[in-house]
Amino acid sequence: MYNVIHERILEFNELTIDFYSFKFYAFIFLLLGLQFINWFFEALKFKLLISVEKKINIITSLKAVYVGNFTAFFTPDRLGTFIGRIFVLKNVEKLKITALTAVGNLGQLIATMVFGLLSLIYITLFEKPFVGLNQTFFKVLLFVFIIILFFLISFYVKPVLVFNRLEKVKYIKNYIIRLSSLKRLKASLKIKVIIFSIMRFLVFYLQYFLIIQFLAIDFNAIYCLIFIGILYGIVTFIPSPFLGNFGSREALALYLTSATTLGILGPFISISVWLINVGVSTLIGGVILTLNKIKSN
Repeated sequence: MYNVIHERILEFNELTIDFYSFKFYAFIFLLLGLQFINWFFEALKFKLLISVEKKINIITSLKAVYVGNFTAFFTPDRLGTFIGRIFVLKNVEKLKITALTAVGNLGQLIATMVFGLLSLIYITLFEKPFVGLNQTFFKVLLFVFIIILFFLISFYVKPVLVFNRLEKVKYIKNYIIRLSSLKRLKASLKIKVIIFSIMRFLVFYLQYFLIIQFLAIDFNAIYCLIFIGILYGIVTFIPSPFLGNFGSREALALYLTSATTLGILGPFISISVWLINVGVSTLIGGVILTLNKIKSN
């Protein structure tokens, strides 16, 4: 990795960005707007899921999502999303908020894996944008994605198959029984969750592609979608002890783009998208949480 960075570091010198131009600030405003749209879709998804327990408006759901982003930032792999949502929805049982958040995350994971699988199928059958990398790696990855996606979809569609087994386990039986309402989630609701998850993924993709276009990099829309699909598909399963899952995505981005026209700018773009979506939403969530505490006191 050091050699890749050392050899291609001069690519930064080729960037010509006017940080004081109207175009630059309009571009940043657009990316920030897409950040809001991204979390708005997540809020719609959470509102839909939590409605099985309590009806809430979209503003409350949006607050819960942003505060959840704040608490998730300080946990490995952003696992603490449900903590912030519990802070906002105090009248809903904690266990059910956690479980419904997990359902939403599972829907997002399935959408991500689908795009990752389609990307791997494309580069296996047609063009190979990452020709400088080990193609056996992608073939093995394709097989792994198919297996994982099969089990994820099976559990998402028929959670009762897993729940019935877990209810027989003495130590967690009471918890599983309290989550029995999850068995009754309608198929139409789950489909909507998947649709909102797909919309979120496409917003991420649009942010990446807009940055690539702004930097005038010769990397077409299909290659960009393939890059994002594989990047997010893999990084989801890479454990990260760092705040906000920072670092692992950028290292993988560098590996994937080291043999493409993106080069070292790949992780730079990834960091930019991370700052816009995770960094900004964390700050907003912290502000919302602080204001809520001030009001309650």
